[in-house]
Amino acid sequence: MKRLLTWRNILPSTRLALRAIVPTEDGLIIEAEGQSCGRCPGCRRISMARHSHYWRTMKDLVAHGQAIRLRVRVSRWRCRNPRCATAIFGERLPDVAAARAQQTHRLGVVVHLVGHALGGRAGERLLARLSMAISADTILRVVKRGAPPPDVDETLRVVGIDDWAWQKGQQHFGTILVDLERRRVVDVLAVRTADAVADWLAVHPGIRIISRDRHGPYADGVHRGAPQAREVADRFHLVSNLRGAVQQELARLRRFLMVPYRTPAAAINRTPVPPRPGRHLRSTYVEQEDRLAQERRAMQLARFRLVKRLQAAGHNASAIMRETGLGRTYVRTWIRLEELPERNRMEPRVGMAAFYREYLIRRWTEGNQSVRLLMAEIETLGYVGSYAGLARLLAPWRLHGVPACRPRDDGAPVASVFTRHVSPQVAAILLGQPRSLLTERQTETVDALKAQCPGFMTMRRLVLSFRTIPRVGKVPTLHRWLVRAHATNIHALQRFVRRLRRDLGAVEGAVRERWSNGPVEGHINRLKMLRRQMYGRAGVELLRARLLPAAPATLR
Repeated sequence: MKRLLTWRNILPSTRLALRAIVPTEDGLIIEAEGQSCGRCPGCRRISMARHSHYWRTMKDLVAHGQAIRLRVRVSRWRCRNPRCATAIFGERLPDVAAARAQQTHRLGVVVHLVGHALGGRAGERLLARLSMAISADTILRVVKRGAPPPDVDETLRVVGIDDWAWQKGQQHFGTILVDLERRRVVDVLAVRTADAVADWLAVHPGIRIISRDRHGPYADGVHRGAPQAREVADRFHLVSNLRGAVQQELARLRRFLMVPYRTPAAAINRTPVPPRPGRHLRSTYVEQEDRLAQERRAMQLARFRLVKRLQAAGHNASAIMRETGLGRTYVRTWIRLEELPERNRMEPRVGMAAFYREYLIRRWTEGNQSVRLLMAEIETLGYVGSYAGLARLLAPWRLHGVPACRPRDDGAPVASVFTRHVSPQVAAILLGQPRSLLTERQTETVDALKAQCPGFMTMRRLVLSFRTIPRVGKVPTLHRWLVRAHATNIHALQRFVRRLRRDLGAVEGAVRERWSNGPVEGHINRLKMLRRQMYGRAGVELLRARLLPAAPATLR
C-alpha cells in the first residue's frame, strides 16, 4: 500500500490532496481532498468562505487490473460579491472531470475510443473485461458527444458523393460525403435530396471538384450548391449502367442464349432396354400428391371466387382484405383477373431433372424405366440432383403415362439435352470481359453467342471499347463512341446514350480527371458494417459520430 501511495500518476496535475487508498471487494477507492478556495463561475472572484462539504465519486482508469473509483471531498462556497447573482457555488474539477460527470477525463477518452471502434454492446463487454464497467448506453452517449462539430473546412477541395440505403428493398436513402484527397468521411446526411446536398455544398465554398453518382438529385444539388466545381461522374457506375443496358437487350433476346453442352452425345449409352412386365404399378405417392394438389387448387379457387363475389358487391381491395384476411398481393392481383390462372413453374436450369425432360421421355418410351439407370445416364450430361428428385419427376409417368413434347417453331435455337441456357446476367458479364480474361469454357460460350445471338458481336465491341475510354481515352473518343452506339439501332444502347448526353459534362470529367468514387464505395461498405454491428438501429447522429475520424486525444 505504501508503494501505491507514492505513485505520481494517481492524481497527476489535478491540484488535489491525496487522503487515503481504501481497498474493497470491487477494487480500490482513492480518497482525495479538494482545494482550499474556489472561483465563482459568475464573477470569477476567488472565495474562501466555505458553505459545506460533499463527496463526489467518479470512475477512473484501472490500476494493476483493479477497478479504481476516485472519491473527492469537494466544497460549496459562498460568493462575497454583493453584485454577483450567484450566492453559493460548488467546487469544479476541470483537470479531473466535467461537471456532474461520473467518470474522469482520461477514462472518458478510453470509453470514446472503444465506443468509436466497437459500438455499444461490444464496447461494454470489452470494458467490463478490463475492469471498467460502463453501460452500452453510456458508451454511445460518449461517442455521440465526442463527434466533431460540423465546421467549414477551408482545405476541402475534392469531394465524393454517393447514396446508401437505410433498409434493403425500400426507397429510403441517405448521403455520404468523403474527402477524396484525405480519403476520410466529412459528413453523413439522413436524406438523398437536392436541397440537402445544395445546402451542404453552399457552406463549403472551397470545393473545386465533385465526384458523384449520376443520380438526378445529386446533379441538381451540385449545380445549385457548388456551381464553381467541376463534376466527375463515377466511372464504375458508367460501366455498370452500360452493362445493365446490355443485359436488358439480352433479356429481350433470351431465346437465343442457347449454347452447346460440352458433354458429347456419343458418350451416352442409348441402348434400348426392353420393358419389364409388371412395372406399371399405381404409386400411392403419386396418388397422394395428386390429391393434395387438387385440394390446394380447390381451396385457392374458393378464395378466388369469394374475392370476385365481394368485388361484384362493390367492395374495394382494402375492404376485401379486411373481410377475407388475404394478403394485399393476392387481392390486388385477383381483382384484375377473370379466371384463376394456373400455378407458374420455374424454368428448368442445367443440372435440374426437368432440364433433361426430352431425353428422359425418349429413353422412357424406348423401354428404360429404371430410375437408377436413367440417373446414371443423365449424370454424364450434368445432372447434379438426387435420386429422390428424379424419382419425383418420373413417378406420375407410371400412373398417367408419358407427357407429350411440344416442339418450338419460333426460329430460336431449341433447348435440348445437349444445350444449356445462359442467363442474361451471365451473358452481359461475359460480353464485357476481354478474351484474355476468359476461361476455356467461357470462350466457347462467347463464340457460340457471337454466332447465334443477333447484335451480340456489336454490343461486345462497344462495351470493350467503352471500358477503355475512362482509363486511356480522350473526350473526342467519347463523342465518337456515342455516335457509334446511337447508330446501332439497339434500343437499350440508344437509351443509354441519351442518358449520358443529359449529363455530358460530368461524363467528360470522368475521362479528363483522375478522381473516382472508389474511396466513397469503401466507406459505404464500412457504413453498412457499422449498421449491421448495431443491428440497424443507429440513427444518423450515431452513424456520423462513428464514421468520422475520432479526434486525437491524450490521457491526462
